[in-house]
Amino acid sequence: MDAVVTLAIVGGVAAFIGFIIWAAKTAQKQTRANVAALAARQGLQLLQEKKAFGVIEPRAEGSQGGRRVRFWAFATGSGKSRQMWIAAGVEPRRSGGFTFRLEAQGFSTKVAEFFGAKEITVGDAPFDAAWFVRSNAPELLAAALVPEIRAKLMAMHAAGVRQPVKLEQGWVTYAETGLFTDAKKIARLEAMLPVLHDLADVAEVCAGGDGR
Repeated sequence: MDAVVTLAIVGGVAAFIGFIIWAAKTAQKQTRANVAALAARQGLQLLQEKKAFGVIEPRAEGSQGGRRVRFWAFATGSGKSRQMWIAAGVEPRRSGGFTFRLEAQGFSTKVAEFFGAKEITVGDAPFDAAWFVRSNAPELLAAALVPEIRAKLMAMHAAGVRQPVKLEQGWVTYAETGLFTDAKKIARLEAMLPVLHDLADVAEVCAGGDGR
């Protein structure tokens, strides 16, 4: 009887491990297919990087309108606090030391304001109520956020965008928690791409560039 129980336990463990491996391979295959399709739609290249344990991490990179563009995945934290993210980014042709951060108004922005973050207002009441805007060149950014750009940002806010849109380390980026297996999140990243290009325009103008 003990042998039967032992075999059942071993068989169950083996089946569980097999399921985990199958699920991981299925997710990896779906991720590659989704990123490949994304790259094709955006006229970018599918690139793949080999990670630990044989994991192949795909990303889409290339250029649009003379700017580098990329879609990629990354992780933050470790252990139980580890989070996976997918992101879209556009590299302005010139940004100098200019930075900005636009974030949907909410609890985190109230905390930031409490600790001294300076909010920029543009005089558009619905926009100012929806977005918490920061920059190291507040007057320039407020002037550069023209109605067309504000309208696109408001549309993305209505579509559920809540994570920050920011310019740092030379890239205008938007990221969401999740994986490239999530078609809805991929669609939202793609929908954000024109906004990222518009904000790259803003970065180039505010840095003294020529724009597109």
